[in-house]
Amino acid sequence: MSTHLLSVRRHLCRLTLVLFVLTWFGSEAYALQGLQGVHDPSTIVKEGNKYWIFATGQGIYSMYSTDLVNWTPGPRAVFVNNAYPAWINTKVPGFAGNFWAPECIYMNGKYYLYYSCSSFGSKVSAIGLATNVTLDPASPNYRWEDQGEVISTNSNSAVNAIDPAVFKDTNGDVWFSYGSFFGGLRITQLNATTGKTLGGTSYAVANGDVEAAFLTKHDNYYYLFINRGRCCAGLNSTYHILVGRSTVPTGPFLDQNGVDLNANGGTMFLSSAGRYIGPGHAGIFEESGVSYFSHHYYDGEDNGVPKLGLAKLTWGATGWPSVTRDWVTTGRYEIKNQNSNLIWDAWGCTGASGR
Repeated sequence: MSTHLLSVRRHLCRLTLVLFVLTWFGSEAYALQGLQGVHDPSTIVKEGNKYWIFATGQGIYSMYSTDLVNWTPGPRAVFVNNAYPAWINTKVPGFAGNFWAPECIYMNGKYYLYYSCSSFGSKVSAIGLATNVTLDPASPNYRWEDQGEVISTNSNSAVNAIDPAVFKDTNGDVWFSYGSFFGGLRITQLNATTGKTLGGTSYAVANGDVEAAFLTKHDNYYYLFINRGRCCAGLNSTYHILVGRSTVPTGPFLDQNGVDLNANGGTMFLSSAGRYIGPGHAGIFEESGVSYFSHHYYDGEDNGVPKLGLAKLTWGATGWPSVTRDWVTTGRYEIKNQNSNLIWDAWGCTGASGR
């Protein structure tokens, strides 16, 4: 609101203003749709007043926001100038620094950043781990320290070591999910201090054309979000997110019809709709009673450019999750300028273009 407009409206201002929104215009209020070029976003992590996301990219790409609406690319990659650890090429020969689908979690006073190294159509893959005590590149303590391999696979492996995701249970147990359509998805337990696998059983939890597992818990159930369909094809992507649940973190995970995700099951959670094509790579960040569901999508109104999407996640009476991109509930609102005590007064708004 400009100072000029406020002065013109001054004689009309009251201490309160009732504004009817959304229902006038017959459309939803879309927000929190982020920066272009984002693919396979990690779960949001927050340090201070900044929200951070890591994503697929050379040296591991990052971006940050102070409001979850406007995003700024991180000032430098995690592995600057492609100076990634030498062990990676011993496990994945020919790897050239384009890291896939990172995941970040804060534990034990530092940030654990998991990353995957592979190439399209190959099971010769590895997931590594780097840690940092801060995400602020301006801090003198900022330094990513590589902790080496978490898990790796080769052409003879039963599963593919990509798409890491980490979940810390309410009892302190830490669970690690990974995998792809090459052998399905697996879940195994991590050492809660080192962030490496305990070397125990790796549980098969979903099969078929699956990728991008994400485990979380709500009330008495563990929920596993997965992707099926064709990824990385812009407007032709058929990626969609499904969900199943279990009473234990190792499965079996069943959909609403009782079908196991290991038998090609899955309840539809988020699919292509309108401009939002091929949603994928789930993450959940909770703050102030709100659950933000992060994912990428291909923008049907912008030539299929991949972008970050944040939807609002809620849990139904039966315990199953759902999402909406409508962040503002239809109703009656009061708007007040806290600095000037002046009120925006809108008259005669009919919803017509330009009003």
